[in-house]
Amino acid sequence: MHKILILGPQGCGKGTQAKILSAKLGIPELSMGALLRDAAAEGGEFGESIHAIQAAGHLVSDEVAATVLKRRLAKDDMVNGYILDGYPRNEEQYKVYLTFDAPTEVIVIEVPREVSIARMHARAGVEVRNDDSPEAMARRLDIYEQDTKPVIAHFAARGLVHTIDGTRTVEEVSADITKIF
Repeated sequence: MHKILILGPQGCGKGTQAKILSAKLGIPELSMGALLRDAAAEGGEFGESIHAIQAAGHLVSDEVAATVLKRRLAKDDMVNGYILDGYPRNEEQYKVYLTFDAPTEVIVIEVPREVSIARMHARAGVEVRNDDSPEAMARRLDIYEQDTKPVIAHFAARGLVHTIDGTRTVEEVSADITKIF
């Protein structure tokens, strides 16, 4: 069973590689953003509270995110594992995640800051995202450096991290990831 986390800065290709690997391994690919949107759309008291938080432009708490993830991992299609894109992002999420699950592999896709920014600029022309202003991009990369890199260090200390050079083509990055499995 594979419980794969894919981490890296914005614009490194986490989502793209998660989808490719999901198809190759035949296990679901999960994104915390999509899970939260799905939970909000389900309605009910819990879903409506998530919707209200997101509609106000705020992030849900780490506990709410963990609850949504736990509910998703309990579903039948998770029996052979999963690929989780971009979670945990900080120490608190890391601690909460380890109370109910643990990864078997952590893939870290590395790209230099300037590559990440260039890719986010290119994406901003294709996808309409309100978080792709230059200031928001810089802030998200700073948060990755400050909050997510220490989480990666914890996983590395456990011998779980596979670092991939994300500056190459989608196919080259995918080929390196596939070699892990």
